[in-house]
Amino acid sequence: MARVPVPEPGPGEVRVAVESCGICGSDLHLFHAGFFAPGSVPGHESAGRIDALGDGVSGIATGARVAVEPMRGCGRCAECRRGLYSICREARLHGVHLPGGLAEAVVVPADRVHPVPADLDPGIAALAEPMAVVVHALVRGGLAPGQRVLVLGAGSIGLLTIAAARHMGAGETWIVARHPHQAALARALGATRVLGEAEANDLLALDAIGREAPIDLVVETVGGQADTLRAAGAAVRPGGVISVVGVFFAPPPFEPMPLMLKEVTLAWSYCYGSPTARGGRPDFADAVEILGRERDALAPLLTHRLPLDRVADAFAIASDRKAGAIKVSIAP
Repeated sequence: MARVPVPEPGPGEVRVAVESCGICGSDLHLFHAGFFAPGSVPGHESAGRIDALGDGVSGIATGARVAVEPMRGCGRCAECRRGLYSICREARLHGVHLPGGLAEAVVVPADRVHPVPADLDPGIAALAEPMAVVVHALVRGGLAPGQRVLVLGAGSIGLLTIAAARHMGAGETWIVARHPHQAALARALGATRVLGEAEANDLLALDAIGREAPIDLVVETVGGQADTLRAAGAAVRPGGVISVVGVFFAPPPFEPMPLMLKEVTLAWSYCYGSPTARGGRPDFADAVEILGRERDALAPLLTHRLPLDRVADAFAIASDRKAGAIKVSIAP
């Protein structure tokens, strides 16, 4: 941990006094890869209170509790004009390219903070960022009411997908969980069926399961070097959709023939936005709404909370999934 100057908001910006910042799987990958240079400030899952306003900011007051949307696009390109700023070629993310929330304060554009209920636990409020990722992935997957959804991976993103899919009208929500504590949380969040790792690794078994109970949408949340795209292809029904939200850091095992024969749609999903196709409604707005309604059910996901001066311990705990960590957060 290092001391850096307290940031001051410029025109159109606000400063947020951070109350909670979660550690994400991508943070772990970047950390272990040596991406974060000395003096950089990681953390893109943050929430807190507005404590300073830049010139020209209106419509929000100091003291307001907010979740921070860390993505910044150029604001000029065709993608930004369509509300898809996460795929802007100049997009930057607080906590990766810009100072983030693993600090006492962070400065962001005023239109990138979203009010949260005053009584919402800060740790739950900081889940708005990963929940917005999930909302976007389900929208990209074309989730329709009554559909059966299979989630691959039961980390924080996978478990949030169960809650969001149910909230957005899914019929049955299934999930693949490696560890008992993940399976227990998935059931508590309303998962209809929990598959074990052995079933998920057996393509013939997945095909049989999908024939017996057709799976409309598979949401891949694992990434890394996992063999999940082949599993998704085996499980999804003909004409179904695979929404890929997991971050792959190497070319994954991939068999296009089953996807072609089934005419499966492969939908890649990156972050979130305010798509004009949805009337400009921010994915973050849906995320905050879900968190407010599901706060009690989601509370067990917050398995570890540490102070800012123990950030190194927090990264170590978050890296050890067998220790029972789901979401590790920092409370500055």
